[in-house]
Amino acid sequence: MAMSIKTIPVLTGRCAVDFVSAANANSQNKTPKLSSQEAKRIKDVLEKSKSFTF
Repeated sequence: MAMSIKTIPVLTGRCAVDFVSAANANSQNKTPKLSSQEAKRIKDVLEKSKSFTF
């Protein structure tokens, strides 16, 4: 039995213009960075997960 392919919604008109302008404005925002303490904690968790045994 063949499954129908769902259509992809496409923005048009004012919605498309608003979306593009919001995306352009958002692309100028700085992305948050991890602090050195947070990065160390993530590194420690990854190291522990590598040595985990069941």
